[in-house]
Amino acid sequence: MFRATEIHLYKLYVEREQAFHLLTKVGQMKNVNLINCSSSAFHEHDYYKQLKRCDDIYNKIGEIKHLLHLYNKQIHYCPNYEVFISNIKITDDQAIKIEQELTHKVQFILNQQANLQSIMEQRNKLGEEIAVLQHCKDFIYKFSGIQLGYIVGCLNTIDSHKFNRIVFRISKENGIVKFKNLNNQRTLFTLVFALGKHENLKNKLLKICEAFNVSIIQVPEESKVENKILELENDIANLDIVISTTKQEIDQQLDFFSDIQVEKVLNLDEIYDYGYCSYICELNIILDIISATYYHLTFFEAKSQFLIGQIWCEQSDIEEIKSFGVQVEIMQDINENIYEPPSLMKTNDFTYIFQELVNTYGIPRFDEINPGLFTVITFPFLFGMMFGDIGHGVVLTLFGFYLLIFGQRVLKRIKLENSSDYLAYADFQSLYQCRYLLTLMGLFATYCGFIYNDFFSISLEYKLEKFQLGFDGKWSMSESHLTVMNSFKMKTAIIVGVTQMVFGILLKGWNCLYQRKFIDFIFNFLPELAFMLSTFGYMSFLIILKWLTNYNNNQEPPSIITTLLNMVFTLGGIKGTEMYPHQVYYQSILIRVAICSPIIMLLKPEVLRIKRMFFNQRNQQIVYNELIEQEHGQIEQMKEEKHQLFGKLVESRAIKEEKHFDYSEVYIESLIECIEFVLGAVSNTASYLRLWALSLAHSQLSEVFFKMSLEPQLQTGSIVGICLTFTIYALATFGVLMCMDTLECFLHSLRLHWVEFQSKFYKGDGHSFQRFNYLQFLDQKFQFSTRM
Repeated sequence: MFRATEIHLYKLYVEREQAFHLLTKVGQMKNVNLINCSSSAFHEHDYYKQLKRCDDIYNKIGEIKHLLHLYNKQIHYCPNYEVFISNIKITDDQAIKIEQELTHKVQFILNQQANLQSIMEQRNKLGEEIAVLQHCKDFIYKFSGIQLGYIVGCLNTIDSHKFNRIVFRISKENGIVKFKNLNNQRTLFTLVFALGKHENLKNKLLKICEAFNVSIIQVPEESKVENKILELENDIANLDIVISTTKQEIDQQLDFFSDIQVEKVLNLDEIYDYGYCSYICELNIILDIISATYYHLTFFEAKSQFLIGQIWCEQSDIEEIKSFGVQVEIMQDINENIYEPPSLMKTNDFTYIFQELVNTYGIPRFDEINPGLFTVITFPFLFGMMFGDIGHGVVLTLFGFYLLIFGQRVLKRIKLENSSDYLAYADFQSLYQCRYLLTLMGLFATYCGFIYNDFFSISLEYKLEKFQLGFDGKWSMSESHLTVMNSFKMKTAIIVGVTQMVFGILLKGWNCLYQRKFIDFIFNFLPELAFMLSTFGYMSFLIILKWLTNYNNNQEPPSIITTLLNMVFTLGGIKGTEMYPHQVYYQSILIRVAICSPIIMLLKPEVLRIKRMFFNQRNQQIVYNELIEQEHGQIEQMKEEKHQLFGKLVESRAIKEEKHFDYSEVYIESLIECIEFVLGAVSNTASYLRLWALSLAHSQLSEVFFKMSLEPQLQTGSIVGICLTFTIYALATFGVLMCMDTLECFLHSLRLHWVEFQSKFYKGDGHSFQRFNYLQFLDQKFQFSTRM
């Protein structure tokens, strides 16, 4: 993790028939990066048709999932991809088999569903007809002796009001409609109108019924009503049997897709350990793997019967690929030096989150030091300095321990139960990945709380045998307590900040030596280190020296700020007594070193110009020697032809330096870099004072919450008041200090690493290692689906 893992570029030559099988094996490896070396367009590649087929199968799987949700069938998602992948075998013709199976079953389910819908509509019509006949018995047949016309039927309930108004207007008050609700959607109506008075009234009313899509039911004679009802009830009973049978067939097909395909009943732990899931999820995962394999096959260049691909990986991975039993030719690419390798950072569960903090700023270059290794300690330590409190640190540590102990169980529970009562899997997994970071942040906050002697704003009286850890609790009773604490925290923040920045500059020197950039080492690293040590490093030395000096003999302690100002304006001079022997002599040397350091940094462009001039001269001499060697083996040529040949050789020779070298740009860039470092040294050192400022804000907020709520009730001794105010105090502490202030200290610690520390040595403009790994692909897809 100190630097990116050493990898090489390899070329693969594999037969078309074995390419799919090879990639299914490579997809289960962890550290292989496939390069897209295909020269053809994506839609013109040979494997584009297979990807289109996979898209069609995805649509069929989506239809089945929709039907499962429609019929309230539970879907059990795969809880353990790693075990599932290791227990399946993928073939290149498996997509065809899945497509045939799904096509047959989906078509059967859709046909059965269409038949069920048709039968249900027929049954509803029969039910409406029975309701009409029952209504006729109760209403129409009672007025059989009166010369009236009747139209009986059913219409949609939402259209009943409009239907009534239109009938009233068209019939000119000679038609009356009576409604009777059958259900929420359908309404039975009886349209009564006078016969003989208006000859065309019945035809008009029938046209209105046709416009409203009304189902008109012919009323039989009164003597035949009972037989008709019995006949309709028998038909409904037969339809109910057909409906039940059809539903059962649909349920069987859907249960086949939703159930776990095992022979015996399993408990939750067995389901998780073996990676069992619903059959439709199995098909979905297999299709995901097939689709990912075909997509990465488009990265290969097709040459007759062979596919040619490129991969970045380690030497040990090449040996593993050769052991797959696939006939493949592998050779190291001789042109790998012209490419910048991707950065492969190997992490584990502990270092993963710290590397992610670094990657958020920028991906490390292949050959530069990775700050993620140092972030493991420095990040939680700076957070602890700002969040220092024994009680709050213990609470944060306990939360981290909870994630360490029970986090995996909660994740397993969410995956197995698919319950909406819990947090989404992706959200809780993101929190679970921070478990080690949160634990370290809590531990360092607790440690700094012991140094500050601060426990929920209360100072404690404790001693470790004869050794006093942190501030004595008696200081809390002193009027100068806040002044002393502020002075200590402010100076400690300066010392910690300067130490971290100097360490960052040392890492820059290490990078220069490793990358063989000796000009940068001499004209960047050495002046920057000298300037930082001679200014702010010296200030930190004076702070520590002042702490270690006893000023009890009525001697006034010197002011460090005044000492530094006198050092700058008088080139090393002081006013008053010396803090250590020969102080003026050493300060005069340090101030001259600080002045000369930026000047040395400005000499870098001139050194680059001289180096390039010598390089061009040496390059032309080499070309001239090559020309002489060619002249010895050929017939003597004309002078003009010799000049032309010389020019062609100079143009054809590969020059490793940059083609465009503008001296003005180099000088301006060097000047800006020099000014930026000098001013940045001042601003960055001042920026570390946030360690003191946020620590002060945290302790003062905690003290205000305690004194304004809980302390008065403790003095009065009221149990009810203590219980009520403790609830308010706990909620305020949790909401403001444990949530908001934790996030604030986290962000400020992140800023100190990104801007003040990493800017000294870290470029962060590399590109990440894109792993071709099925497990990572499926897990990311599952997280994305839970967020949608």
